[in-house]
Amino acid sequence: MSSDAESNDGAPGSGGESPPEGAAPASSSERAGDGAPPVDPPGEPPSGGWLREVVSNPAYRFVFLFLVYLGALAVFYPRLKVRYPAILDVMAWGTAQIEAAVMGLFSSLVSVDDKVVIFDGFAVKIIEECTGIYEILIFAAAVVAFPTSWARKGIGLALGAPLLYLFNVMRILVLILVGRFYPASFDFMHLYFWQATLILMITSVWLLWIVKVVQYEPNDSVPA
Repeated sequence: MSSDAESNDGAPGSGGESPPEGAAPASSSERAGDGAPPVDPPGEPPSGGWLREVVSNPAYRFVFLFLVYLGALAVFYPRLKVRYPAILDVMAWGTAQIEAAVMGLFSSLVSVDDKVVIFDGFAVKIIEECTGIYEILIFAAAVVAFPTSWARKGIGLALGAPLLYLFNVMRILVLILVGRFYPASFDFMHLYFWQATLILMITSVWLLWIVKVVQYEPNDSVPA
């Protein structure tokens, strides 16, 4: 009489023949079918490396693009400044005229000579850094890098750039008043206080744009 093991090996429907000796067992992806995508083992980063993770994560993508845009500004802005100096001269001249016009509403002791604003004997020359161009470019980089539609980016640029420019005009007005009445505090206000305030202003306008414009974006819109 044959043993139970011998009868089970040959019985139909008992699981079929055993794999040939020396053959490797089939993997989970092979058992699932040739068309099934491979699954990354637990605890390992997804296939594609850090670049794929950056692209797939909106927060990482924003930081990456923001740094790329800032780097592009650092490379190309000095070249554009040398090539088109008249544009910056017009901006500085226009800012000086605006400063003198605003202060002239409150005092008759204000005059302007080209790009120099004079208030009661205290003179301030408006240069490139006084036009707010740097702050506007940084703000523009943050807006363009943010994952939202181009329409909302356009709204952010159209509203944010004038706000930053007006804030810069107010900053210069305060500096002129400080220089006239509190000259000992002028360097501190110019070099430290207002520099930190400008960073805060850029961040505030950017966050205001996100809260008031971007957060109302429909869920089915396609981010840029």
